[in-house]
Formats: sequence, C-alpha cells, structure tokens
Amino acid sequence: MITSACDICGCGAGNYYFGIMPQFHKQFVGLRYRFQSFNSHVGLAPALLSSEQFQTAEIWSRFYPLKRVQVVSFIPYHINEQTEGGVTHYLQGLGDIPLLVSYNVINTVEEPLRTTHHNLWIGGGIKLPTGKYTYTDNPTEVANPNFQLGTGSVDWMMNALYTLRHSNFGWTTDVTLKINTANQNDYQFGNRISGTTSVFYVQQWKKIGVMPNAGMYYEASEENFTKGSYIVETGGTASFASLGLELYYKKFSLGTNWQLPVSQNLGAGRIQAHNKTLFHFTFMF
Repeated sequence: MITSACDICGCGAGNYYFGIMPQFHKQFVGLRYRFQSFNSHVGLAPALLSSEQFQTAEIWSRFYPLKRVQVVSFIPYHINEQTEGGVTHYLQGLGDIPLLVSYNVINTVEEPLRTTHHNLWIGGGIKLPTGKYTYTDNPTEVANPNFQLGTGSVDWMMNALYTLRHSNFGWTTDVTLKINTANQNDYQFGNRISGTTSVFYVQQWKKIGVMPNAGMYYEASEENFTKGSYIVETGGTASFASLGLELYYKKFSLGTNWQLPVSQNLGAGRIQAHNKTLFHFTFMF
C-alpha cells in the first residue's frame, strides 16, 4: 500500500449519474446540468485543506434502433475548480463519453388487463477516453488524477434498470457497475458501483404531467491502483437522500433532483461530499 496525498480530491473523473429518465417508451435528446462539491484533506493541517467544485453540462440521449433495444449516451463538458491555500486552479473541456446498449427483458405495459406493470432493462457498454488526462507526478502539476477531465482509459460498464408501476404510483431502481482499466500513465481508477432507488407519484394537472419523487443514491469505489500498489485514501462509500420533480408537457420534459449526503466514508475520511444538484431540459419524440 502507498500513500499519495496529492491523490486526495473529490471524485470527479469518470463519475456518472443516470437518475430518473423521461417516459421510457419514447426516444429523447436533452441537456443536463450537474453540480457537486467536496472538501479534501479533511482532518489534516489547515494549510492542506482544499475545496473542489465539479460542474457538468451534458447532452444526454436515448434511441431505440430496435423495438426492445435502447442506446443511451452522455456527452459531458466539465468545468472543474479547485482552491487550495488561497490559489484556485481550473480545468474545463470535454469529458469521457459513455455509450450503453440495453435489452428490454420484461415489459408488461402492452398487456391491457394488467393494473400493475413491470419493466426491466439489462445491458452494458463502454466509456471512451475522450476527456483529457494530463496529470503526471510532477509536484507543480495542477490538481491530481481525480481532478482531470477524463480517466485516460477505456472502461466497461454494466447496467440494470427496473420500474414497477401501479396506477399513479411507482418505484424505480437502477444499478451501474463500472470496471476501469489502466491508462497510459499506468494509473487505474478503482472499480465503481452505484445505484438509485426512488418512489414516484404521477398526476396530470391540466396539460402538464407532474411527477414528484424521493429516494436514495449510493456509490462505492475501490481504491485506485498504480505501479503495482493500491493508493490509500482513495475510494470509499457514500449514500445520499434524494428529492426530485419531473414536469411533462407535450414533447418536453423539465426536471430537477437534489441530493443530501446522509453517510459517507470517502478517501478514508479525508474527503467530505456536499449536496448535489441536477437540472435537465429534454425533448422527447
């Protein structure tokens, strides 16, 4: 095991969130904005304390090339900001692009006699190293591996999404496993598993569909690995309570989600996650 203090930083690189997607039977393309922030080097000398903010604007989309096959992708643009010792560093640019293909294993929506419906998608995909990874071990280098726009590696993803719907009430849950490989610098981010579970209620108000939702989000990451050794004070677990609202009008969807950390152990306690927010505007067709 090795310790590398410069690797202590809020988890930015390679971090994705699926959340509640618009009406599952329609294709869509839209714009999302995500914001998350961290304090790093918590509990160490005050001079080492740093804060990070990660803003992401991304184009997200879902297409059905075949009736039971969906393709989901995200094209993210990151604006990363780190402040340490009164000095602020910035990185911004295109991030890593994931592409997932899923198969609709169970779908009872087309069975009119049912009052309770089930929908299950299972699939996987690839994350492409389209975001810049320029970090070296030079002590004058800005930030650290976690602060980079991308991981610099081709990674693999597996995903499952299940929805249960009865009348106006429903429950949805998704799980994503991300298996990382080493990049050209022989740096490998720890494998990550994340998931959400939410309950929702759908109500039509005049011409607008209203869907409040509440639930939990959980993520767990293994320690990062480089040059034959694991890096302590990386990886960890965190859980968040979430509250959201989705609005539907004709072919348009507008939504927001807010997440509050309820438990966390990130970077062996050296990283403290704060609230997360998400907004999206989506066109369905």
